[in-house]
Amino acid sequence: MDRVAHIRTEERKYHDLCFENYKLFEPGSWLHKPVKSVMDVLEKFNDR
Repeated sequence: MDRVAHIRTEERKYHDLCFENYKLFEPGSWLHKPVKSVMDVLEKFNDR
């Protein structure tokens, strides 16, 4: 496996673990509120 594929695989494992074990927007967690930069970019997709 090349380096980039390995990094992507590990990142996927990390995100799967997080979203299986933590609830989005749960008060007190690091997922309590959306990331501002992500929300700003989403505005560009309002017409889709």
